[in-house]
Amino acid sequence: MDPGPAAHSRQDDQTLLDATVWAAELGAYAWDVTNDRVHWLNDWCQRHDIDPCDGEQHAVRWRARVHADDRAAALAEFEAHYAGQRDCFESTYRVQTLHGGWRWIRNRAYIVRGPSPDDPVRLLGVCHDVNERRLLESQLERSRGNLEALAAAAPIWMMLLDADGIIEFANRPILGVSPAALIGRPICSVIADPSEAAAVEAFRATVIRTRKPQMYTTVLRDGRSIGTWATPTFQDGRISGIASVSVDLSERRTRERDLLEAVTREQRRFGHDLHDGLGQELTGIALLVKTLVKRAERESPALCEGLIEVLDYVTGAIATSREVARGASPVGREHGGLGRALVELAGRWPTDGELSVACRVHPRAGELLEPLIAENLYRIAQEALSNAVRHSGAHRVKITLEDTVEGAGSGVRLIVEDDGRGMRASEMLAEGLGLKIMRARAELIGAVLRVGARSPAGTRVECLCDGRGAGAVRDR
Repeated sequence: MDPGPAAHSRQDDQTLLDATVWAAELGAYAWDVTNDRVHWLNDWCQRHDIDPCDGEQHAVRWRARVHADDRAAALAEFEAHYAGQRDCFESTYRVQTLHGGWRWIRNRAYIVRGPSPDDPVRLLGVCHDVNERRLLESQLERSRGNLEALAAAAPIWMMLLDADGIIEFANRPILGVSPAALIGRPICSVIADPSEAAAVEAFRATVIRTRKPQMYTTVLRDGRSIGTWATPTFQDGRISGIASVSVDLSERRTRERDLLEAVTREQRRFGHDLHDGLGQELTGIALLVKTLVKRAERESPALCEGLIEVLDYVTGAIATSREVARGASPVGREHGGLGRALVELAGRWPTDGELSVACRVHPRAGELLEPLIAENLYRIAQEALSNAVRHSGAHRVKITLEDTVEGAGSGVRLIVEDDGRGMRASEMLAEGLGLKIMRARAELIGAVLRVGARSPAGTRVECLCDGRGAGAVRDR
């Protein structure tokens, strides 16, 4: 006998419901709360090694298997729904498996009451296995907590920006603004100085445009030098933001400066010892050999040739020792200072007849510089000249040393310019070792180093120093 269309429809609905529950990996159940009996609509419990607690006293047995740390919260949610304070019962908790392990599940259900007060109360619900997701969330939460703890303990500033420069994370206050208050603000809005804010925005745009890590150095009003390293972050091949760390470089540079001063003093001492010690002894030997030559001319002419050869060797050794002594401390005031050293550098540089190196030193320029500053300015000029001669294809190179303020006597500007092929933009971004060394020397003595194109052709290296070495000025 055909059950009829209505029965077929109910059967189809049940089949569809069963398929949906199976596909969603849900455990569907109906709990007779009044009689405390449960009926599971599928084998979800068996598939997840969970006791279905069917039969009598379902609630007592099920709750006993709920983790002690989760039991009170789950019970409170159920009682609130039973009392009509919640639209449904929903709780995520751990339940003990038949093999003694723990599994996270999500239980969601609602009360169905009959028309009569005497009708049994039923709870219809589904359970969902969320163990893997919850474990992953726990691991992520632990990792995030560890990273936040490390960031809070780090003596540096860490920051995450989105692609538009909006702050997403900061581990320390910036200019008196707390990390929480920084979230959601454009990075430029935190900086009061408009020129500094514009420089930071230009730096951010450079990171986005080049898609490569960049470094930025600035000086705060209190004199501290801050270095920032920024690198773009990517998602699906597109830049999603910028991660940056900033470090107070002042203490490190103080140590570097102290170390370099010690090395410079040792070089000067070595030069003095070489000149006044070994050089004087060689000079004494030369005088003695000259006396022997004169005596041999009278008493034993056959020895003269050998003694003259020895004298030539000694004279050459004296010249070499003086050259080495001068190289160890080229800018010493006893040698004429930085200006004289630059003039001799230009005159000493070997040329092939197609290259001329000129040097112009303004009167008294650089005479009052500290030895450490003078030494580093000389090395910057030496490196810039070397780069121009070896790599630019220039025919003329000019070194200039001038006062920054008329009559100031301490602040100076060093310029090395050539008429070579110049530096391409790609070369400026991918600085070579020589340019990095020049920048490091400039930062160490608190100077501005600018490297750029020279009109109409060539490269111009300019180093501006106030003569006191009191804090580095930002590169432009």
